[in-house]
This record gives sequence, C-alpha cells and structure tokens, in this order.
Amino acid sequence: MHVLEEETLGFIGRWNLLKPAQRVLVAVSGGKDSMALLNILWNLKPLLSIELVVANMDHGLREKGPMEEAEMIRQVCTEKGIAFFHERRDVKDYMAKTPGLSVEEAARKVRYDFLREVKNAQSCDVIAVAHNRDDLIETMLLRMARGTGLKGVVGLRPSNGDIVRPLLFCDMQRIMDYVTINMVTFMEDETNLDTSFDRNSVRLKIVPELKRLNPSFNEAMWRFFENLYDGYSIVEKDIMEALSSFETIDGILFVENVRLKGMYRALLFETVREIVSKMSSDGYPPSRERIEAFYDLLMSERNGWTVEFREDLKGSRLGNYVFFYKKSLIFETLESVEVFSLPFEISLGGWRLRIREGKKLSGRLDGRFLSVCGIRRMTLPLKLRPADKKDYIVPFGMSGTKRIERIVSEKGLKGFWSKLLILENARGEILWVPGIVTSELCRADPSCTELVVFSLERR
Repeated sequence: MHVLEEETLGFIGRWNLLKPAQRVLVAVSGGKDSMALLNILWNLKPLLSIELVVANMDHGLREKGPMEEAEMIRQVCTEKGIAFFHERRDVKDYMAKTPGLSVEEAARKVRYDFLREVKNAQSCDVIAVAHNRDDLIETMLLRMARGTGLKGVVGLRPSNGDIVRPLLFCDMQRIMDYVTINMVTFMEDETNLDTSFDRNSVRLKIVPELKRLNPSFNEAMWRFFENLYDGYSIVEKDIMEALSSFETIDGILFVENVRLKGMYRALLFETVREIVSKMSSDGYPPSRERIEAFYDLLMSERNGWTVEFREDLKGSRLGNYVFFYKKSLIFETLESVEVFSLPFEISLGGWRLRIREGKKLSGRLDGRFLSVCGIRRMTLPLKLRPADKKDYIVPFGMSGTKRIERIVSEKGLKGFWSKLLILENARGEILWVPGIVTSELCRADPSCTELVVFSLERR
C-alpha cells in the first residue's frame, strides 16, 4: 500500500468520513487530484467495504477538454467496473437566470446540484470530493480577504453534511507525486492558469509570497484551521441547540421574539448566519452589516420591521414572532372543510385538530388549544374555514363582540393570519378559533354533562 493511501485510510478513520457498506459517489473532474482520489478509494475499497459510483460534469465553459476528460474517466471506470455518470450543464445560462453570482460561484452551485441529483438517483450515501490542503488554504485566504466569520474560515472541512473530503490533509505536491509514481491517468485543465479567476490568482501569486515568508506555510495554515475548527465546534453545538427552538411551516422559519432576544450576542449572530446560509440560493452567509441591522431592530421596541439579507430572503418581526422567509411572508391558505359527524379529526402540517364528544374537563382548559362547548351549539354541519378580516367573535368571558383580527394582533400572532381557521356551526356562529380563542357562545351550564371537546395538539 502506498504511503499516501495509508495516510488517507487513517484520515478517513480519524474523521469518520466513510462507513462500511456505504455507496460513495466520487466527483471526478479528470484532473490530478480527483483521479488520485478515485484511484486511492478504489485501492482502499476492500478495506473500507464501500461501493463506488463516479460522476463528472461539463460546465459548458470550455470548448476544448470536457469531452476528452469525460471519455478518459469513462474508460477508467469501465476497466474497474464502476458505474459512471456524465452530463453537460450550462453555467452561463444559470448565471443569466441568477444574477449576482461570479462564474466560480455559479459553477459550484450547478456542480453540486448535479452531484446531489446523481447521489439521490443512485442511492449513494455521501459525495467524495478531491479538495486537498492547497484548496483549503486558498479558500481560507479568499474568505478572510472578504471579511468572513468563523464558519467561513472552517467551511471547507473534512466532512460537511453529505460531502466528505478524504484528501483534505494532503498537499497538491504529494498528489502530483502519487499520480506520477502510480501512473494514474489525468488531464490538465488549462483554465487553472487563468489568473482572472480569484482562486487561481491566490494560488499562483499570493501563496508563493507567503511561502517565501514561511516555508512551512501549508503546515502552519493546517494547524490554524484545526485550532479554529475545535473552537467553532463548541459554538456550533450552541447554534444547533438554538435552532431547535425554531419551527417551520411552508418553508417559513419562525421563533418567538423573546427567545432571540435572550441569546447572547455572538450566538445570535452565528445563528442568523447559519439560517441565512441554509435558506439562501448560493449557500453564503449575510454580511455583518445586515446582521447588525437585524440585531439593532430586534433589540428595539419596534414591533413590525424587515431586514433584507438577500434580494429574495428576508427576516421580519411581526407581533411576538420573528420570521425568516423567501419572497413574501404568506403561509399557504388552508381550505374549507365541512364536518357532518363527530368525532372529527384532521391533520394540519405538524398539528392535529380534533372535535369529539366528551365529559367535562377541568384544570386543563385554556380556550386556545383545549376547550369545550355546550352540545346545543353544535348544530351540524360544522365548518372549518380560513379566517376572514371581517370575522367577529364573542370572546369567552366577555359580553360584546370583538374583531378576530384584533384579537390575533393583541396576542402577537398576526404573522400567522393566513394559517388561521374558524370553526362555525350550521347557523354561522363562530365557536372557536383554533390556537387563539373560544367563543362565549360555547359556555355550558356547570351541571351540563353533554359537551364537545375541541383540541389542537402537536402530532
């Protein structure tokens, strides 16, 4: 076993990158690094007990090279008996439809979309990419030059979701030595010498100067990465815990305003970065200026406000909640349902609404999520319908009517207006607004035992 293969095996084990019986999709461009990765994983395949699948994509950016590269990879895969998938996609067309992205950013997005489509279609568990230590250093320098946060510096990690990087510990020079000694077939990409690309400029101009200052620059940057990664891992646990208090409906993420205000500032900043990164089309976090604007508004006494993190991604406070959403803050409107008999039950996203006959309850009624109504008001058929801004109700314990929209606003829940349902009887009397309030019309005599129970609960 070649020493690089042995070290790769150790790196995979140390970072728990691959598990026995997994199907691994190997992203292969045809260059030295990806062909080396394919060869190494093929040789380690019996020891790792994995299956390999290979994918290659033509970005449509070069006239010469992609077809030849794809054919070379196909031949290697045929010789080894590995399934191979290739496709050409138009990155420039994607850029025209998604303004604001650089060629490198657009190519990355299109490439990973393709890889995940192949991964899902072929039931693969992870995608192995050939990023090495030189790539890591270039990425760190580029992101630091642009003023990134901690997550940005450690973004190119050994394992990130369904992406694994078995060669991240290894310098490009060692990969070049490996393919030479082992006669691994590869092809050079002429665009790697084009310094109009930021990454190439860093690799060809900036890194050599830094190595002149410190001949052990690569080793020093790897230590820097590991130190930051260890520290960020602690922060990341707090972020995941913070995110567990958020809920999602129809792609809109929301949480109570007081929960965010209760976070310490640094955690709040990192949590917002994580949310925006995951929800945005390019996967990048917002600028610090946008996060500071969000923080200032959050800590103010203003009730309704909006911060635009991206052209199509916003954060807003409405009532007692803060929402993160794309395009507009509108939940899908629920459809009307008629209830002809009891018991009745319906699932609404992550909730279950039930209407059933029952005995008198005590000590647990809140009028919002659990309530009762006198049987005489339950004239069938009942109707569950979307709330209307003209709707009025006599709130339980009151004698006069009140606009439901006002009640919702007072409870700090007006951001959920399009999700609200009204329960009314055959006479058109509103009996219950699930999750909001029960009508005084439902009041039953203390001696009454014929009741109907309303409940709205998590499934």
